[in-house]
Formats: sequence, structure tokens, C-alpha cells
Amino acid sequence: MVRWCQGVVVGVDGSQEGYQALDWAAAAADRHDARLTVVGTYVVPLAPVPAGGLLIPDSLHAGADQAVDRALARLGPHRPGGRTPSTELVPGAAAHVLVQRSRHADLVVVGRRGLGAVSRALAGSVSSAVAAMAHGLVAVVPACASGTTPQRVVVGVAADVRPEPLLDAAFSEAEPLGASVEVVHAVDPGPLEAVLDAYAGWGQAWRASTLEAVRDDIDRWAAKHPQVPCTTRIEDGRAADVLMRTLTPHDLVVVGGRSHRRAAGRLLGSVPDTLLRSAPCATLVVHQPDKTRDG
Repeated sequence: MVRWCQGVVVGVDGSQEGYQALDWAAAAADRHDARLTVVGTYVVPLAPVPAGGLLIPDSLHAGADQAVDRALARLGPHRPGGRTPSTELVPGAAAHVLVQRSRHADLVVVGRRGLGAVSRALAGSVSSAVAAMAHGLVAVVPACASGTTPQRVVVGVAADVRPEPLLDAAFSEAEPLGASVEVVHAVDPGPLEAVLDAYAGWGQAWRASTLEAVRDDIDRWAAKHPQVPCTTRIEDGRAADVLMRTLTPHDLVVVGGRSHRRAAGRLLGSVPDTLLRSAPCATLVVHQPDKTRDG
């Protein structure tokens, strides 16, 4: 078991999705012997309150206070990670607060509301923003996810991204869960391969070399965790489409998230973006370090 020293942070807002994220975060804290911190946020108006207005300072955080109290009531006597959970009430936008908390946490957990077709096309949700801008691991738990103990961990790897952080996260979750790991590599036959194939089959040789390197990485991590059943699946197609076809509400999917500057606010058009909006299970985003990132 990998123990987390900095702990698990979960944001709650009084919604059912927030409390489902709380359950998932508590289970993660148990798996990694980590402290759980429950965070409620409230926005302080920038404009002054008109004379005679009813807004008073205490009312600003009443909703957040109530959400946190209900979260503690939901946990009851449960002490995630063997510790009494801590709580925070923080002024500020939820996404900004959770991103800042991610600097000193092993994992940040947020819920994802059910989305219609129009909502899925819009940027700016708390879960998307946190997943894009966080400084560490982020788990986004949709309303349709089944339970808090995934039966299978699916990890997507690509030839152009270092697989070690993804495989580390996948096996570190699967081991205490008693779950299997399925490593998925999608090969998108783009124009480059078509051009190379026109020259004495170089495209096929390039593809074979790429797949061999991916398999070598997977074999090394499987050898480190012999008690975790591991399978590898390689399919043609876009990575997001290949992953979506295999996922169920009982899974946990692990993907890489290239750290974005704050102006991005979302992993637009990326594989994580698709999964965060549409995956039927919890999504664990593993950020790769970005030295050009501000903040």
C-alpha cells in the first residue's frame, strides 16, 4: 500500500454529487492511510451591499458551513485513514480554492454533475477547471459512478507521453483495491503513417517499434506488482473513443493531463476533457510537470 502523507482533499457544495465525491474521497483516504480534509467554499461579492440590504457577513458562508456539517454527518463515526477528518471554510471560487489546496495534497476529489448535450459542450465547470489546473492528482467522480471501490483500473498510455506516472498511479490504486489493471494504447492511423507506408513499409516498422516500447514499459510495472492482474489492449482509433468503449460505472480510468496555464481553464479537446465530461466512472488525472506553467 502506498501511504499518502499530505492527505486527500474533497470539495463539497451541498449537492448529491458532492457527497458522492465525499464517499469516494473517504474510501481513497482509507486505501492510502491518509487524512481527509472536507472543504466548503463561498464567494464574497465584489460590489458593496446597498444600504439597507439584508446581506450580512455570517450569511455569506452559511451555505458552505451547512454543506460541510452535512458531510461530517454523512461520515458519522467513520474516521477515514484512521484519523478524524478536518474541515475548512474558505472564501473564494471553488475551483480556485481547490487548485490552491492541490499544492499540498496527494489527491483532490470533486464531483461531476449529470450533463446534458449542451452542458457537455461548455467550459468552466468546477471539475473541469480543477482537473486542468491542479498541481497534483485529481479524481472526478460522476453521478453515474458505481460505489467507491472500482473493480478494474483502466489506464490509457500514449507513445508521446511518459507512461511511468500513469502506471504508478494505476497500480498504486489497483493494489489496495484488489482490482485488475487494463492498459489501453490507442493507435490513431494518421497521415504520417500513410506517408511512411508509401515508402517501403516504414510506417509499419515505426508502429511496431512504438508498440514494443509501450509493452516494455508495461512489463516493467507489472513485474513490480506481481499480485495485480494486468492485461494490455492495443486498438486502432482515437484514444478517447477507444477508452470510452471499454469503460463501465465499476471502473476507475487513469489518464495523463498536461498541465495548462490558468487561462486555459480546461483540457480543451484532449482525452481527459472527453473523459471528464462523459466517462461513466471516476477519472483520475495525473499531471505531467510543466516548467513553463505560471502560478
